[in-house]
Amino acid sequence: MSRPAKRANGVEPPQLPLDIEEPASIFRRAFRRLKPRTEPPEFDVRYRCYARLKSTVRFDAATATIRADISDLVQQAPPEVVEALATILLCKLYRKRVSTAVRHRYERWVHTPDTQQGMLEIRKDRGRKRVLSAAGEFYDLDTLFDQLNARHFASELHKPELGWSTRPSRRRLGSYDAAHDVIVISRILDRKAVPRLALEYVLYHEMLHVKHPVQLRETSRCVHTPAFMADERRFPGIDRAKRILQSL
Repeated sequence: MSRPAKRANGVEPPQLPLDIEEPASIFRRAFRRLKPRTEPPEFDVRYRCYARLKSTVRFDAATATIRADISDLVQQAPPEVVEALATILLCKLYRKRVSTAVRHRYERWVHTPDTQQGMLEIRKDRGRKRVLSAAGEFYDLDTLFDQLNARHFASELHKPELGWSTRPSRRRLGSYDAAHDVIVISRILDRKAVPRLALEYVLYHEMLHVKHPVQLRETSRCVHTPAFMADERRFPGIDRAKRILQSL
């Protein structure tokens, strides 16, 4: 029987309302459509209180059971969307190709405003964002933000929380988390050898994410909108800044 998992501290969260049809039944139906000549195994499908829209599937050989853990946010989805997700997970398990129709059915639900808002809320309520102080060893992000805000946004841009990353990532130099309203800059840039122009460009890029929210499309999210790209090109010295970052 489907039920929420226990939290890390061992406390059982409140029982969440289930759809009329048990998710295990939906998974069983998806299995029959995917493998009509094979007797369905047992299914253990549980809704989990994840901090994001996450789903996993695995086969437990000891009990001949397919176990699936899916975000409790999926409970709000129509049965056909749950079945689409079940099909996607089973295709992953059996290494089969997911049809475009099935994938689009699930992705259309994921990219609806209600689902996106739900994802933001659970990330805010359940997730954690660990950042260091905005005052780094060589650069102060608060000061840089205020200067860029005055220079490029007439000091009108909302100021989120600012902080250096806990790890000096070379691949992800900056990010804006809308759920927690925080800009994080990789600590790899808080060095004397890093020119100020390069850091300013990275911070300016993340400030544009504050100005230009993500646009939802039918089956995707547009993070860098045309308006975002136009504003980014206005950054003085953008080409030189990119060359510096590539050299790092």
